[in-house]
Amino acid sequence: MDKKGIAGFQLKIIGLILMVFDHIYSFLDNMPIQFKWVGRIVAPIFIFMTVEGYYHTSNKKKYMLRLFIGSFVMNLGNLMVPQYFPSTNNIALTANIFSTLFMITIYLCIVDFIIRAIKEKNILKIVLGIALFILPVALGIVIIMNIQTLLSIQILRHLVLFIPNPLFIEGGPLFLLIGIVMYLLRKNRNKQLLIYAIISLAIMFTGELSIQGILYNNYQWMMVFAAPLLYLYNGQKGRGMKYLFYIFYPVHIYILYIISTL
Repeated sequence: MDKKGIAGFQLKIIGLILMVFDHIYSFLDNMPIQFKWVGRIVAPIFIFMTVEGYYHTSNKKKYMLRLFIGSFVMNLGNLMVPQYFPSTNNIALTANIFSTLFMITIYLCIVDFIIRAIKEKNILKIVLGIALFILPVALGIVIIMNIQTLLSIQILRHLVLFIPNPLFIEGGPLFLLIGIVMYLLRKNRNKQLLIYAIISLAIMFTGELSIQGILYNNYQWMMVFAAPLLYLYNGQKGRGMKYLFYIFYPVHIYILYIISTL
């Protein structure tokens, strides 16, 4: 018997629908800003479901491999599609939530490693875990500091085909932080969503505190509105269709991008 609330499949469908509105605004002209507002809750939904998927999967390596393949194929598409359909509006194809979700699972593995090391009181492993935690960010900083002398933007785009980096993924360290918090607090939904809400609302204070600022310039804080939907999650997977997101996400982005070039 189904539990009350929203199953994982239903959450994903809500995310996919709102994602379309978000990307319609990104690729097509004269769309209402409200499309971006509703789109702010999409990434948190899929981060939340990735954390749940990582926790429950019987094969973490296979789960992470799917995300990596999705990331690789999406990055490849982002490079190739504009070659055949050049944008007349200087619209860049950079969206790739797969890289973000894959990077989150990498960090969840590191978190698990550190937690086990702490329980074992293994100082060497603790230090190693912390080093692994810091290393990708440090590498990203080195690349940024030397990008003009060592790398071109084009080379960097090819590099992230194979090695996603926390500083270059969609959402950056913020989405990584949200994923880690959701994972560490997943057994306490109230505390999990309270911290998530605090992180979301804190973004409001990174920009101008005015109607123009919080509604039209710095509206990422609106991802706080994902919290009620996540609270209603009943822990059930729901219907199958495992690969729906993997197919729908790139296809709808490329369709909208191609339309924008016509």
